[in-house]
This record gives sequence, structure tokens and C-alpha cells, in this order.
Amino acid sequence: MPQAIHISPLDNVVVALHPIAKGTLVEVDGLAVTALEDIPQGHKMAVKPIKNGENVIKYGFPIGHATADAEPGTWMHTHNVHTNLSGEVEYSYHPAPALAPLPNVEP
Repeated sequence: MPQAIHISPLDNVVVALHPIAKGTLVEVDGLAVTALEDIPQGHKMAVKPIKNGENVIKYGFPIGHATADAEPGTWMHTHNVHTNLSGEVEYSYHPAPALAPLPNVEP
């Protein structure tokens, strides 16, 4: 059973499907990253280097930006990610129509 899901090939994070212990090798979609800290279930882990101020990409879109440099394997959450929605009064999701659909995955 996979440990994490890489929602879009554009993402620089994966999402833990189960708690991932520090030191665990996570392999998903041809990526192999060792968790540098415990990653709670449902939380993000960097799979590429993310510099301070750089966007965190999930679902193929920027969901926030890093507030510190993060190496692959870093737990990405509120302690090191800040939303890009600050100051927005109203927000609605409108994906770009040119994106390729995601492949079907068996449960």
C-alpha cells in the first residue's frame, strides 16, 4: 500500500496517506525521499527543495509559500508554510482549463 500520494506531477509535495516515521523511505511516482521528521497522516512532505518564499505546489497550484528553506523529506505545515490567500476577502477555485486530467487510480 502506498505511503503517500503525489496528486499532480507539478506538485513539490506529497500527502501522507498514513503517519510516516522519521527516516522512512517514501517512494511514489518515481520519487524516492526519506522523511527528515515524522509526517502526520494527511500532511504534506516536500519532495523537492523548496526555498524560503517559494510557492508550495499541491493539486498543481500554489497553495502557499515556504517561510523557511525546506529539503526533500521536510514536513510542510503551518509552522513553515503561509497561505497565499492573506488579504483575500473572497476566494473561489477556478482551475486552468489547459491542464491534463489526472489518471484514474484504483482504490
